[in-house]
Amino acid sequence: MKYYKIIGLITLSIVLAGCINNVPITTKPIVSDAVFSEAKRLAADRMRDPEATRFKPEYKAFETNKGDTIVCGTLNGKNAMGGYVGYKPFYMRIRNGEIAVFNLPGEDDEYGNVLKAVNQGCNEASSGSMKVKN
Repeated sequence: MKYYKIIGLITLSIVLAGCINNVPITTKPIVSDAVFSEAKRLAADRMRDPEATRFKPEYKAFETNKGDTIVCGTLNGKNAMGGYVGYKPFYMRIRNGEIAVFNLPGEDDEYGNVLKAVNQGCNEASSGSMKVKN
């Protein structure tokens, strides 16, 4: 019984420590071709073949009260065999001209965890308020 209490306290401490860095922010929608161009450049740099990365023209962009920019869009990149993998949604948070967070489901996202993170981030940004890791 004593060990269960100790394990419970340790688990609770770890969970609470993970919540400490979450900062509430507010978002407001923006429409800016310059923001989307910057997001495309940053995202393409993360891909296997940056020049071959394709983007759908539809996107959502948000400005946060902390000065970050959030961009949600859809892209298609090439795999190791050189073939396109199909369009996939992405979530990106840009801070000071660099990627702070980039979520893009890959071929190894068997359980859809990254896809859930993309959808959650974009939905929260659309709602006007969210919590992000600082």
